[in-house]
Amino acid sequence: MANDSEYKLDPGPLESNVLTGQLTHRSQDIWEGNVNMILNTRREDGNFWKLIEKYPIHPRVLEVIRLSGLYGVYKSNRPAIDRSLITALVERWRPETHTFHFRTGEATITLQDVEVLYGLPVNGDPVLGNEMIRTIEDWQNICQRLLGFVPSREDFKTNSIKVAAFNSHMLSQPHLSNMATQDMVNQKARCFMFWMIAGMMMADTSGGYLKLMYLPMLEDVDKIGSYSWGSATLAYLYHFLCKASQSTQNEIAGFLPLLQIWAWERVTVLRPQIVAHRDARTICHVGLPRGPHATRWFAHLSWTNTTKHVLKVYRDALDSMIEDQFIWEPYSDDLIESLPLYCHAGRDIWRVRVPIFCWDVVEVHLPDRVMRQFGLQQAIPTPFPFDSNHFRHDRRGRPNTNWELEHAHWLSFWNQRLQYSCDAPVNNEPLRYDDPYLIWFRRITRLVIGNPNSRPQNQQGYVPNSTAYETMVRHIHSMVDEAKTLGDNPSYEALYMFRKMVRDQGSDCLKYVHEADRVHVSADYRRDVVQPVQLHHPVRRRGKGGVAGRRERVVERAQTHVEIDQATQNVQEALEDDQATSNYNIGSISGGCTHEFTQASNMTYQLSETDIMPYVTPQTLQISSHPSLSSLENVIGNFENVPNFNSSPVPLIIETPDATNSLEDPNHDVDDNDPKDANEGGDTTIQNSEPSRREKRKIKLKPCGTGGHYAIQHVQKKRAKNK
Repeated sequence: MANDSEYKLDPGPLESNVLTGQLTHRSQDIWEGNVNMILNTRREDGNFWKLIEKYPIHPRVLEVIRLSGLYGVYKSNRPAIDRSLITALVERWRPETHTFHFRTGEATITLQDVEVLYGLPVNGDPVLGNEMIRTIEDWQNICQRLLGFVPSREDFKTNSIKVAAFNSHMLSQPHLSNMATQDMVNQKARCFMFWMIAGMMMADTSGGYLKLMYLPMLEDVDKIGSYSWGSATLAYLYHFLCKASQSTQNEIAGFLPLLQIWAWERVTVLRPQIVAHRDARTICHVGLPRGPHATRWFAHLSWTNTTKHVLKVYRDALDSMIEDQFIWEPYSDDLIESLPLYCHAGRDIWRVRVPIFCWDVVEVHLPDRVMRQFGLQQAIPTPFPFDSNHFRHDRRGRPNTNWELEHAHWLSFWNQRLQYSCDAPVNNEPLRYDDPYLIWFRRITRLVIGNPNSRPQNQQGYVPNSTAYETMVRHIHSMVDEAKTLGDNPSYEALYMFRKMVRDQGSDCLKYVHEADRVHVSADYRRDVVQPVQLHHPVRRRGKGGVAGRRERVVERAQTHVEIDQATQNVQEALEDDQATSNYNIGSISGGCTHEFTQASNMTYQLSETDIMPYVTPQTLQISSHPSLSSLENVIGNFENVPNFNSSPVPLIIETPDATNSLEDPNHDVDDNDPKDANEGGDTTIQNSEPSRREKRKIKLKPCGTGGHYAIQHVQKKRAKNK
């Protein structure tokens, strides 16, 4: 894929002591050319939402679900999952740190997000159990006792049950009788809770099956609420984020609505706009609390200002994200206090640095890496020694395992979690670019995911530009930094090397952004600026002046016949200005003198600031008389190397036919008190219009300062000659 415009942009990390698994990360695969690998998302809750939409859950059942701690998941409903958005986030997830590496720093989903968004309890017993070997008959008996129905043998697969069979049972008994016993209510509640746990919160990649290992934990309905379902959900999502970040994976599971809504809450370039809520379940039942914060995203959404389902747009937006586009604290204190109690009951452990569990899964919660999400100052974090293959461990091949005993050496940290709460000074302002943490972070991370070399020059559709921006910024930054090191008195050798650096890096940068042709022309991007000292106040004239005014009045009086050379008339029509005057003019700006010459009367006046045009040479003046020219801009626009005079230009020679100077009545004297003559500026020369004098004559214009000065001298000479 190498070509002439290729530039070797180093995406990072510049120091490999933190991101030790870069070679197997999916970002490495993307850099090598696989840019359209969209992950498949696994979840088994579609029929669940259809069921409760058609048959709302009975209030008695909802009360049991509320006590279990899963009430917020039910109230939040199911957002449509954007696989491209999920993939773009996974590309920036790092298993070595359990954080997303954005350009603005590290960020992650914390226990705070789980409890505020979905109301899942985070402070409680870990979700662990005994992986006992059970036969299909054992599971049939458990289902009959806890769920109220017996699935067929074909509905089981090892320790899982088909979602279709489970859905059929729920549809066969959609309503709960008003005479139902509490055991029947508990059975119905367990059906909904088990589906939420195994099909949403801890959804796996099996496809069409629900893991039965969570079902025995629901036997005692009074104990269900004592588990830390929030930390278990987060651990399970961490596990699949770490696993999906590997280049060999093509799917992801876990509680993906939590991941997507977390991104919507914090990354402004990814979020849609909320138009209006659409779920009737946002109305609270009598005696039941309202939903958690994630409920607001089950609404009619608009993507007017953002995109959806386009991976390369999401990737480019994250590659170029700036500080203002990431919200570090979306949950203000007032917002948290306004939520139901179950959404902030575990506030004391939101910042604990401890392991979190979900049966065979053990991950680590590291809030010290994202202290800005809690409004605190961020320092360089202490590393955690993750096993490079920790996300590859699972339950396969490990039957009859007691996971409480298996994780005993980690459980002691969770049991003493309040002792491991992270703290830091309050952060009163955004981090500066030169903050020690950001300097360190930019060295150990991979800033860009998209490879600029994989962008074809004639790519159809959206063309990412974040890497082009990053490359140009790095070039400019390097040149500025080198210029600062030269000091005030650099040597000739240092200046020569700096010149070579600017030339080479600038050329390489232009090649990379497909603008290499610019190096062959002069870089002239500055507008010509007219200084105030070059401008003069315009001469104010009343009524119609110039050639058009005199010609009109002469014709009206019928005192003389207007004869104008046809070629001159064509030029006048071609060079007619926007103010509907019939005089064509060619101006010159030079050393503070601005002249305009009218072909008929040889009169001069000063232009206004809006009428200023570049200086015109005699050669240009001769060209402009050609009748085929459509406008003055066609002449001046092609003129190069315009001189900049500090005084009046050299005399110009203008050839004009005498007939154009014979428009006034020869017997009419000039009277300054005459309004008709006053409209012409008060200085007019009367010429004899004899037919024998129509041959062309040359008039030399002398550099005599202003045009008005020359006109007065000329009139005085003609009057003296006539006398």
